[in-house]
Amino acid sequence: MSESTNELLLLIIEDSDDHTELAEFYISDYSERFRIERLCDGAEALAYFEKLENSSELSLPWLVLLDLKLPKYDGHEILTQIKGSDRLSPIPVVIFSTSNSEKDVSRALRNCANSYIVKPMEADQYGEVISGILRYWELNQHQLTQNTKENDS
Repeated sequence: MSESTNELLLLIIEDSDDHTELAEFYISDYSERFRIERLCDGAEALAYFEKLENSSELSLPWLVLLDLKLPKYDGHEILTQIKGSDRLSPIPVVIFSTSNSEKDVSRALRNCANSYIVKPMEADQYGEVISGILRYWELNQHQLTQNTKENDS
């Protein structure tokens, strides 16, 4: 897919190749507007966001799908870095994890995750969940844009 101004950067932070392939398949099936990038572990993600934080020339992701169970640094640490930064905190972060632990959910929401979704185990449900996430954030962004236009006039 060629780079275009209409493309939306969707960042997947996920160590599982299988989960990444499923997500990429259903995201591409949903719309070709998304440019998908993947980071495979916590150290790679921390370095990526540190670079973003220190450069106003780099575009922020439209949405981050963040797994919690990552090698090197876990998703909670990545979330804390994103939401603790003035520049990065507006990025919507959806925790997309196999963990349905109340402790993980509470901690993620306390640290300002925008959503917490437990990954389904069935492939067809996976597609429905991915589509639902994308629809929600497209509508959310559209509403924010409309509200901004109304407030500016």
